[in-house]
This record gives sequence, structure tokens and C-alpha cells, in this order.
Amino acid sequence: MVNYRTYRPEDFEAVRDLFVKGLMGFAGEYREEYCRYVRHSLDDDLSDISGQYLDSPSNHFWVAEAEDRVVGMVGVQWRSDEEAVLRRMSVAADARRQGVGLGLLETVQEFCRGMGYKRLKLTTDNQLIAAMAMYRRFGFRKVGEDRYGRLLEHHFAKDI
Repeated sequence: MVNYRTYRPEDFEAVRDLFVKGLMGFAGEYREEYCRYVRHSLDDDLSDISGQYLDSPSNHFWVAEAEDRVVGMVGVQWRSDEEAVLRRMSVAADARRQGVGLGLLETVQEFCRGMGYKRLKLTTDNQLIAAMAMYRRFGFRKVGEDRYGRLLEHHFAKDI
């Protein structure tokens, strides 16, 4: 059974570890770009998850816990009164394809609806094929793309 709950400070190391392992497992030939992105993320919002996501009621961060272990994570941040951005979503390799990602998306969507947001956006890259398929199944549509070094970033949005 998976429990979706608000991030707690004692989750810090598990969340950072999950983020690194989750992304680097997809790096392949894009190792340099992934390393740069991971370093930036760890130094940016993932250096102070409580401050970046929990100190404002407009933002939030959750973990998915199974058997006393963090197996998933996701954050959401305010962008405007009508729009929020899904950030840092990751699911442990041994917990994928078991509904954890969809559970995290449902948790985020419920929070966003409660906040009155009308739209949820996210960005992912061309290496995360299964994640893009899950986002599409959940109702996200592709709205654009950009380059991040050699990677192609895909921007998605969903009206909620």
C-alpha cells in the first residue's frame, strides 16, 4: 500500500537520493546534460524543500511512501492565480508501473483544484518516454518544446 503525504524534513536525504537516481537512470548519452540539471536542482529548490514548497500555502511537496520507504515525490509551485507548475516528479525504479506516478498526479491535481488553479504545467525531456505517456493518459497535452543542450524539453499543460 502506498501512502501519499506531505514532505517532512526527515525525508530530505531520501528525496534527494530518489531525484538523483531517478534522473540519472535515464541519462544515457545525455549524461553531461543530466548531471548539470541534477546539480542545479539540488542547489536550487531541492536544497530547501520546506522553504521552497511548504512555507507558502500556494506551493506544496509530497512523497509517496511504501513499506516505510520513499518511493515517489512531486512538488507544485504557484505561477499565477490561475496556474501552477508540477516539479521534481520522480518514482523509484522498483515502484514504477504500479500506479505511484498516477497517485502523485491525482494528489497534485486535487491540491491545485482546491487552490483554484485552472491550469497545471510541467516540463520533461525526450528520454522520459514512459513519463510522457503517463502525462498524456492523465490529460496533459503537449504545448511546446525547447532545447536543453542536446536534450529536447517537452512542455505540457492540463486544464483542471
